[in-house]
Amino acid sequence: MEQVFEYLPLLFVAFGAVIVLVSVRGIVHGRRFVRGARRVPGVVTDVATTFTGRGEHLKASRRPVLTFTTLEGREVTAESWTESQLGIGRETDVLYDPDDPTKAVPAGDAGVGGAYGGIVIGLIAAAVGLAIFAASSGHLSPFGGADDGCRIEHADGTSEPVDCPPGVDMD
Repeated sequence: MEQVFEYLPLLFVAFGAVIVLVSVRGIVHGRRFVRGARRVPGVVTDVATTFTGRGEHLKASRRPVLTFTTLEGREVTAESWTESQLGIGRETDVLYDPDDPTKAVPAGDAGVGGAYGGIVIGLIAAAVGLAIFAASSGHLSPFGGADDGCRIEHADGTSEPVDCPPGVDMD
């Protein structure tokens, strides 16, 4: 059972890696969308609000409902997939996918700035997990250097420091 806890910090590494991968995917998707999107004027005709969590952890997510006319002359009303603080009646430029105009966002909210924060958080989680794993598995001493000295391993999986035999140099 002790070995299970030894590898527990690697969950931080895995969690961090997943956050980084999802964030990078979001950046790539966002940039690809912006490159292929068309820009037209539009207006916020409604705000879709969803709530997650409970009690003091309740969080509101506000997504604008945009009405705009495509470059081909088609009037479209679509809910943005990005959150925004734009209020009803607010005029804004809209970016939309010409292949599927219902995929639209306010031009000012099309950036991927939040995804960069995810990368930083993911890298921090992975670094903390690796540091804890290295320290707990004996690869690093608590002072950041190599674990100097000899150790004896017992059959039950525990170990303890011992004096090194003559002629063994651990430096």
